[in-house]
Amino acid sequence: MSPTYERLKQMERRIHEEGFTTPAGIGSEIPHYVFDYPAEDELIVRTYLEGVLKRTARDIKEIHLFQFLLSLFEDDLEELIDISEEEGYDELVRALQTVLENQDVVVESFIEQAGNAELIFITGVGNAHPLLRSSQLLKKLSNHAFRKPVILFYPGHFTGLELKLFGILHNEDQYQLSRIS
Repeated sequence: MSPTYERLKQMERRIHEEGFTTPAGIGSEIPHYVFDYPAEDELIVRTYLEGVLKRTARDIKEIHLFQFLLSLFEDDLEELIDISEEEGYDELVRALQTVLENQDVVVESFIEQAGNAELIFITGVGNAHPLLRSSQLLKKLSNHAFRKPVILFYPGHFTGLELKLFGILHNEDQYQLSRIS
């Protein structure tokens, strides 16, 4: 079995431990975790997570970042396609960034999609790059005191200090994360 698969099994055991979704200790901080993996193991991770979501009794919500990004613009998709075709990628990115920089819009939409779940899985990080960066989203959630544990499934490498998407792209935003397994 692959190392990623073994780590996924460890992660599944951990999320089912008593107290995992409940804050404890000084400050009662809700942890944000990262599960980093080689990008070539994406299919292993996706398949395993589908199974976890089907077999768990824990209320887990998966939020796929690219689908989340699309949901923010669902009323404007035609206009965005026109911008992309007529003015190019750079203009499309500028149009998207004006909304994505609005912390309230992004956080409120995320919280709405998370609903009453006990635990949030964030997937689709590579699909949303570079339009929506996972660390930027986590910072915004933290600023709004989002009090649910999050596991970020990250196709790349986490050094303990920084994230490297696909093992090569440095993420300039540093955020307090712990490796889950």
